[in-house]
Amino acid sequence: MESALSGAKKLTKTISNHRLCTKKTSFIISLTASSKITFVLFFLFLNVTCRHFQPKIKLIDSTASIAFFEIEEEVWKELFPKKLRDLPLSSNHLEELPKILASVQYKRGILAYEDWDQLVPESYLLEIQKFVDKIKEGKETKVFLCSFKIDDLLAPNVKILKTSFYVMGTENGIVILFQEINTNISFSTQYTFEDWVLFQPVPIKPIYKPELWIKNKNSLSLFQDLSLSKNSIYGNIIVYLDNELLAKPAIYRYPKEDDTPTQQEQWKSVPEKLKALEEMRKNQLITDEEYQKKKTELLKEF
Repeated sequence: MESALSGAKKLTKTISNHRLCTKKTSFIISLTASSKITFVLFFLFLNVTCRHFQPKIKLIDSTASIAFFEIEEEVWKELFPKKLRDLPLSSNHLEELPKILASVQYKRGILAYEDWDQLVPESYLLEIQKFVDKIKEGKETKVFLCSFKIDDLLAPNVKILKTSFYVMGTENGIVILFQEINTNISFSTQYTFEDWVLFQPVPIKPIYKPELWIKNKNSLSLFQDLSLSKNSIYGNIIVYLDNELLAKPAIYRYPKEDDTPTQQEQWKSVPEKLKALEEMRKNQLITDEEYQKKKTELLKEF
């Protein structure tokens, strides 16, 4: 009797697998030739990428809205600027990380020249402090990745703003490298932790728009790589205390703070901002009420 039941179960599983394979085969056959190629290439890319990075990026701590990862050396050395790859790691100054992040401002939008806000919410700074206390107890120093999300006020279940940054403790300070800064992400259905925390590493390259602004000017600067002939300023990398890496003179925003437009230039930009505002309303990125409020503010600039 037991052997009969076992045989029946095997047969059922075989039939189920056969049906699944048949469905997959039917789906692929129904595609056009070009679609088949695209489908196969996408599958191969996804498979290779996941195999290459995921075992080397380890989730070590998290809450519902913030996650911390440990990054293997062979991964971050592929991603970081060349000048940072051979620095010896240390946790000597990591306790300063929350204080540094508290001074980092981000540009809230394109519609106002001076519209800045604190990048990392105070509640997340507390979680980061707990994480720092935890990793300083360890004997081995690593490079870490922190990702956090902020729910969209209008669609909290399907839209988020996501920020991700690497933390590298050196013998003489700290380096913070941002990969995502308030990236707008939408989901087709209500997202889960696994959905929003999904991370795809890419090399850290210079950004040339003023997304970050360091308000505390004590031993902090954006990173500048003087070995590069042009585009040497990284507006997405912050250096703390390390004299070998600090820009001289220090850079707190790029373009620099004195690169502000004249009053006439601001007036000329108002029509462009109004056009952008109208596009945002058409694409339902803002409500009619937000549109009217911001339009009134822009018209006052005249």
